[in-house]
Amino acid sequence: MTKHQIDPRLFTESDLTRHLLAARGTQWMRGNRGDPYALILRAQGIDPHVLYRGMRGRPALRQSESDVWVTADHATGAEVLADPRLGPADARARRRRVFGLDSRTTLKHVLAVDDSLLGMDRAALSRLTEFAAPALGPGAVEEHREAVREVCAETLGGIDGDFDLMTDYARACVTEVYARLLALPAERRPELAELCSGAGLALDAQLCPPTLEMTHRLIASYDGLRHLLAGLVTSRAEGADPTSGPDVVRGLLRGAGPGTPHADPAESTTAALLLTVVIGVEVTAQLVCGAMLALLEQPDEWESLRANPELAAGAVEETLRHSPPVRLESRIAGEAMSVAGQPVGKGDQIVVLVDAANRDPEVFSEPDRFRITRRPAAPHLSLTSGSYSGFAAPLVRMVAQEALRTLAGQGPARLRTDAEVIRRIRSPVLGGVARYPVAVAQEVTEKGSE
Repeated sequence: MTKHQIDPRLFTESDLTRHLLAARGTQWMRGNRGDPYALILRAQGIDPHVLYRGMRGRPALRQSESDVWVTADHATGAEVLADPRLGPADARARRRRVFGLDSRTTLKHVLAVDDSLLGMDRAALSRLTEFAAPALGPGAVEEHREAVREVCAETLGGIDGDFDLMTDYARACVTEVYARLLALPAERRPELAELCSGAGLALDAQLCPPTLEMTHRLIASYDGLRHLLAGLVTSRAEGADPTSGPDVVRGLLRGAGPGTPHADPAESTTAALLLTVVIGVEVTAQLVCGAMLALLEQPDEWESLRANPELAAGAVEETLRHSPPVRLESRIAGEAMSVAGQPVGKGDQIVVLVDAANRDPEVFSEPDRFRITRRPAAPHLSLTSGSYSGFAAPLVRMVAQEALRTLAGQGPARLRTDAEVIRRIRSPVLGGVARYPVAVAQEVTEKGSE
């Protein structure tokens, strides 16, 4: 049961603190006893790929000491993510009291940011996906590719000398893209960027307790985004027109698909936009940084992309396999069932270790090598349908492609990681990059010594 997932808005400061500390303490103690899944959730000082080696083999689905079913197997992961009986959440099991170390039941989920959105069952998520497809589906987002390319070029053009790939390029570029697609007034774009940065903690907070300060920032940012987007929807519904450029908000209101999940199209539009922004901005920025980390570690692949920036789509897909921006996918069983030969009870949690499954040596040749021209025998398991990240996948892919294409085609010829890449604390799901300093190396000419 997911009965330890609480809404932090409903609890006092002291009770919330106790919940977060007890949850973290439980993960820490189970990690000390050698539970690999608990060590992954601790996200501190251990390369998860070292743990994955001991989690492969049979049985393909194993029950961790945390009472969570876990798999590092590609075939089993694909089965779990495709099964309609397994959804990303089960809001009916909401806990009404905080978690304590003396609790008799097992900690699984930690925080509920929004039951109505990040607590949707699979059927509701499918209806919202169908509703949004005419404005946010694969074909629809292609109409905005040129506008996205423009933003990427403008962002890169404003950078001079050494820079931070995350803060100066990836996050700046991605938030500006989303702001323009929303036709957000220029004066409100810094507000959007700040709110997206705070709300980007949402996926990690579901499985790993953030600090109290991070929790407050997450909730304030998420609620701020909901208010901002609801205001945009109301404005467009009342006939207010943006000055120029694309307008995804109006596209959703006018051309929504038949699967409207709410009686009011404006409510469905707000939900679609909120999920797109909360998940899409963070996942896209992390995807761009993950790609560049892999590319700069293998200079021959970076040179291949620079020589042919049209390989950006391949670079994005290989990053989704090799260094996925969403490492863990959690599912809740809607009924008693059998998965990979194991009996799974109703309400049980199954976690797919996506970055482990994407490097399954039984499926991918040279799984640890990053190759942008790879033609895999099986698809990777990142951004799959039926997940929150899968909902935002069309826009995530397209924006990441253009960000990489622009950096490879118009950016400095020689880049190198200038200092240690700083990752966010308590980020087992995203492995979130916070800072990524890069240096622009000077070109060496043939006559440089004359």
